[in-house]
Amino acid sequence: MQVFLFVLLILSLTTNSLAFLESIFGHSPPKDPCPIKVYDPKDSSFTGIKLYTNAETFFPLLPILSNYAKECRVKINVKQAFIQENPGLTTLKINDHTEMAFRLGEAIEFELVDQDNKVLCNQICLQKDLSKLKELPDAKCFLEKVSKTSELRQDAFKPNLLIKRPKLGESLVKLQDVRKDVQDKCSKLKMNS
Repeated sequence: MQVFLFVLLILSLTTNSLAFLESIFGHSPPKDPCPIKVYDPKDSSFTGIKLYTNAETFFPLLPILSNYAKECRVKINVKQAFIQENPGLTTLKINDHTEMAFRLGEAIEFELVDQDNKVLCNQICLQKDLSKLKELPDAKCFLEKVSKTSELRQDAFKPNLLIKRPKLGESLVKLQDVRKDVQDKCSKLKMNS
């Protein structure tokens, strides 16, 4: 028996251990179905709370935002990201694309800070027209780049909310099922700030 265990140990170390275990036991460990993941905490372009977003749909946009922040010498201070609902609330109807985006992991609430993490442009500043941000060239630089990104948009009423732009024909009715699916798959997600 000890020889058998020794051989298993050696084989698992010399081959792909997951494939080896699958061949012995017939299945692999279950894949985490929750698409909400924490974004790279080493990315210094993002400060504030840990950035939990949808790895499938919103993660590809985060390196773009990070590059904009670096080019414009600002940091994105994240105030809110994915909203995890209580399991009993998934029957709730959401009638707003922005609120829906938070529940899908496709939105962040933010403010801009400088390289020393001092607030540069908060919610009030973000409501100003870009032409009025001449005294804040770094913030203006970042917001101009975001405004030219077709996959992202700032909320019209709350410009401190950055949202993945819905696809054409992606109605709130269709998104209700997607939201319920994401919330169900992520009901056991443990988010910590």
